[in-house]
Amino acid sequence: MTDPLAAPPRWRHHLKRASSAGRDVIVDATRWKRVELNVVHVVTAGLSLGVPIVLGLVLGDIGAGMVAALGALLVSGSGHVGGLKYRSLELLNTSLAGACGAAAGMLSTVFQPWGGILIVTLAAIATIFGGLRPSAAKASTQAIVFMIIGASLGSSAVPIETLLWFFAAGALGGSLLTLLVFGVEYHLLGKTAAEVAPARRSWHKDLGAWRRRMGTLSGWQYTLRLASCMIAAQVVAILVRGPHSQWILLTVVLVVQRDHRAGLARTVQRGLGTALGVLVGGLLLGALPIWATVGIICVVGAARQYLKAANYTAYALVMTPLVAVLSGLGHQLSPSLLGERLVDTTIGCLISLVIGYAAWRGTRQAA
Repeated sequence: MTDPLAAPPRWRHHLKRASSAGRDVIVDATRWKRVELNVVHVVTAGLSLGVPIVLGLVLGDIGAGMVAALGALLVSGSGHVGGLKYRSLELLNTSLAGACGAAAGMLSTVFQPWGGILIVTLAAIATIFGGLRPSAAKASTQAIVFMIIGASLGSSAVPIETLLWFFAAGALGGSLLTLLVFGVEYHLLGKTAAEVAPARRSWHKDLGAWRRRMGTLSGWQYTLRLASCMIAAQVVAILVRGPHSQWILLTVVLVVQRDHRAGLARTVQRGLGTALGVLVGGLLLGALPIWATVGIICVVGAARQYLKAANYTAYALVMTPLVAVLSGLGHQLSPSLLGERLVDTTIGCLISLVIGYAAWRGTRQAA
């Protein structure tokens, strides 16, 4: 019989497990995955962001160019697999999801002080229907992300309808450029090894599986986790950080995943990436002339999809200053603003860890 006095103290066991888990998370955050680099897609993504801003500079309205670049940013990750029909439908679905989200976010600023409640409610509804199938989950996330970005844009002096027109124009331009490159690559240049689109899914089967999941508590888990985190983020933003601190909300949406097992790793990766992004952005973008900033935006836009697949920490590093610049409508990116983004991101990560993951520890994740 084992002597209980000879057993190591329980706190040492937990400390060892926590140390091992923390080490694994840090290693994963700094690990680079081997990802095949498609030069054509990289160049296309860079041009789709750079061209609207250059046009805005030429026409004397840099803010319009930035909003159009946000629309192009929305569709930059779509339309790269399958044939022409599949690519076109994917780009259309992405554009509609992002545009509807952006419009809802902009309109939420009209219904203050109830705008925050409207955003949380619409986000919860989007997550419910996002459980239908993977494409719906992707569309719902895009809608929620751009709803938050739209809310920050809607607080500017530019009319909402004008913002929507520029955003839609950027999404349309980015989509047409993607399809044009596809036509040149596979028809004029004779490339035949097109990426294979995902197999078609049965809506009847997906709907039946979704109904069964929503009849259980686990089927509502992601909606409840995200909604509770968003409510906490809204409360903190209003009471502590100010009513326009949308970055806390954006961080929560990006960190809280459907698969709660990836939560700690994603939180650490985004926290490290944002901290480095604030440092790099504060040192470079605040002191560079506008043409150099446009060049950096083109480079970041070109590299973002590769970085997202290869290393999420590096992806968060470049996306923090990128979204801050584009949503700033051409205003100078000050180090103090990036510092506020760092504080907001830290708060968002803490909310996600405590309310979105720790509070649900031991529960079964919905399929």
